[in-house]
Amino acid sequence: MKFLLRTNGAWGAVDREKKPPGEAVDEVQDQLALMIISQSIDDETLLRVTEKETAADVWAALRSMHVGVERVREARIQSLRLDFDNLKMSDAECMDDFAEKFMMLVGRIRELGDAMEEKYVVKKLLRAVSTKFINIASSMVLFNDINKMTMEEVIGSLKAHEELLKGREVQTEQQLLMAKGEDSARGRGRAQGSRDGGKDKSKVKCYNCQDYGHYAWECPKKGKEEKALLAQGYASDEPALL
Repeated sequence: MKFLLRTNGAWGAVDREKKPPGEAVDEVQDQLALMIISQSIDDETLLRVTEKETAADVWAALRSMHVGVERVREARIQSLRLDFDNLKMSDAECMDDFAEKFMMLVGRIRELGDAMEEKYVVKKLLRAVSTKFINIASSMVLFNDINKMTMEEVIGSLKAHEELLKGREVQTEQQLLMAKGEDSARGRGRAQGSRDGGKDKSKVKCYNCQDYGHYAWECPKKGKEEKALLAQGYASDEPALL
């Protein structure tokens, strides 16, 4: 807007500080300045300055409003900067969720006109990750030029590292389950062996075949005799004694 006022020769109607006190305002220049200003601001702002008589008064009001808006903007930037500096990734948080939060905060700060340097953002990101990313973060600091890396590149590397960790966790869990199953099977085998080996079966009588040396539930003839009885139609209605 200032450029338009200068190129159209209307800046003198706005900048009254350099003119002698009491000097009359050039009506044509003043009207031209008012037209340029009215066409350069939005309707809401125009309604707030319609009661001003001269272009100089309108310009002074706009400058005051801009100073107020600028102070609000700076205060908002400071608040977001504080949130950014205190941002930390929790141990239970995944990289996708943290990256979304991190990038959104950076975007909001930059939208307000604070040009955060990329290297500052990258260094903060590597400091903010949780303990499970410490190794990969340290490797990037030691072996990469992080001053030339972008935020997106670092996030991509961290996500790749997270996927590798997930694969190892699944493999470890499967190994633990297998080991647990093997221990349980060995325990059952030992219990069965101690139960059977602790007694002398030479005097044990089987109530199924009437022979000695085994119990009825482990009788080797039980299946054959039952099948023979069923084939002849003489299967007993009473359950076999154990």
